[in-house]
Amino acid sequence: MLLKNWLGLILGTSIVAAAACSAGSNTQLDDDGSGAGKTNGAGGGDGGTSFTTGNGGGSTCDLSCSTDLHSVIDCDGNLVTQCPDDQGCGESGQCVPACDSAAQNASTFGCDFYSVTPAVIAESRGSCFAVMVANTWTSPITVQATYGGQTINTANYLYVPQGQGNGLTYQPTNGTLQAGQLGIIFLSKYESGDIFQVDCPVAQALEMSTQVDNTGLGQAFQITTDRPIVAYDVYPWGGASSFVTSATLLLPTPTWGTNFVTVDAWEALNGNPWTQVVASQDNTTVTMVPVTNVQGGGGLNAMPANQPTSFTLNRGQVAQFLQTQRLAGSILQADKPVSVWGGASCMNIPNSAVACDAAHQQLLPVQTLGSIYAAVRYPPRGGGNDSAPFTIVGVVDGTNLTYDPAPPPGAPPTLAKGQVVIVDTDQKFVVSSQDEDHPFYMAAHMTGGSLAGDLGDPEYTNLVPPPQFLDFYLFATDPTYRYTALVFVRQRGADGNFHEVNLDCLGTVSGWQPLGTAGAYEYAQVMLVDNGNPVNGCNNGAHTANSDLPFGLTVWGYDSYASYGYPAGMAVDTINTVVVPPIPQ
Repeated sequence: MLLKNWLGLILGTSIVAAAACSAGSNTQLDDDGSGAGKTNGAGGGDGGTSFTTGNGGGSTCDLSCSTDLHSVIDCDGNLVTQCPDDQGCGESGQCVPACDSAAQNASTFGCDFYSVTPAVIAESRGSCFAVMVANTWTSPITVQATYGGQTINTANYLYVPQGQGNGLTYQPTNGTLQAGQLGIIFLSKYESGDIFQVDCPVAQALEMSTQVDNTGLGQAFQITTDRPIVAYDVYPWGGASSFVTSATLLLPTPTWGTNFVTVDAWEALNGNPWTQVVASQDNTTVTMVPVTNVQGGGGLNAMPANQPTSFTLNRGQVAQFLQTQRLAGSILQADKPVSVWGGASCMNIPNSAVACDAAHQQLLPVQTLGSIYAAVRYPPRGGGNDSAPFTIVGVVDGTNLTYDPAPPPGAPPTLAKGQVVIVDTDQKFVVSSQDEDHPFYMAAHMTGGSLAGDLGDPEYTNLVPPPQFLDFYLFATDPTYRYTALVFVRQRGADGNFHEVNLDCLGTVSGWQPLGTAGAYEYAQVMLVDNGNPVNGCNNGAHTANSDLPFGLTVWGYDSYASYGYPAGMAVDTINTVVVPPIPQ
């Protein structure tokens, strides 16, 4: 069985803050998930939390936070207040402690994260598990980590990678990252004896298994800092020699929620789908209505299909459900904020493909899901059409979908609550529902390399809805991959124009193509590296991209039977008022 190589050095950030907050209470749905809706809009993160102040003449001017959160600016972009290095712009228009600033400007930029070792097939257990953290602040940061109540001395396990490919070396940090540095925390590894088990390149914090192998309870790593960062986890860390890899953008705890529709990566074949739930507070009660019977084990009781069942988690505790039957589309409600991960221990896409690969993604709460998505992937591998699946998951009954320019074959006209639909297509399109009270989830996949000239492998990544787009990204691409593609999506501004998007190594992004026929969106696919060769002065490594208006950015990397993909970052704003109650379907 051909298995995917290292997911590698990835880094996405969203130091732009969330879109303007709007007042209003949650809408409790009826039993069928219905509720009054608002007109659907595209929107996007506007560069910071907005707050209104009078100018003394009866009119008002919207102030906002700068894209780096270091200052308060007025409606003309003029500096109002420059915050000290240890502070940032807050929602009140005043400078507040830096971590409070990140929490109030909800995005993937934060100071408190949890990371869970993903469940993978037996052949790859025990490999090096690592978390990447990037200091995008202007002053040094201190990084701390814990596991199961045990403090990890990051001074011994936080390193800065230097170089690329086989020439990578690791510089000790003494637990502190300087401004602009990318650090790797090597968390755990153990000698499993499995054929694809990969060691850490330097010493790791724990010589033990931190993976929950089947259904059961476990522990998560907590990563905290004294300044905002962006973070990813990678399993395993190990470059091109790794197999059965996956990674995810991590969401800081202030963006967690209490209401989810669960999603996993793919159906069972060589591996099984799984769902993980993590608590950040003690005595958190979680109620779940699974779409199928859940097998108990490892401290978790069995759960009957379509019936609410509750379990309790303490801070840092993980409940994992791994079984042949998929739980995608299940409803979950908690009395305190939690986060949910979905994945697979190994997946074949399609099932007839010879390559299998692991996957995991940290999922968004219901009220941060969109009602519009731009369905665009990487450029075709191997010069073909490169058809691959999109997954669409319904949140509310009676969700009517509109496609621009047209529905791909097999695309659903409607979605029910918890309905999971796979759309296999090489087409690019925009899909939207009737309003913001009919949100849905969407993911993009890559197929196995046997279908694309031996390039790439099964992959799965969240799609970001346009209201969660940002206008600035700091990200990095894996230097061990021979192919790296960036996918940009921009939306027409209120002035009727599309605004320039700039990439640091390239300058102004060109090659924009219409996305649909309505004229609201365009996309561009930019190769950074093609068959190992730098393109237009670009190469793998750290990069920034920015524009006057919010835009979407996804990174895809691939090689011979190897691939990865991730959003470069996102706002995590409340963009709908839907609550899906945990009641029988």
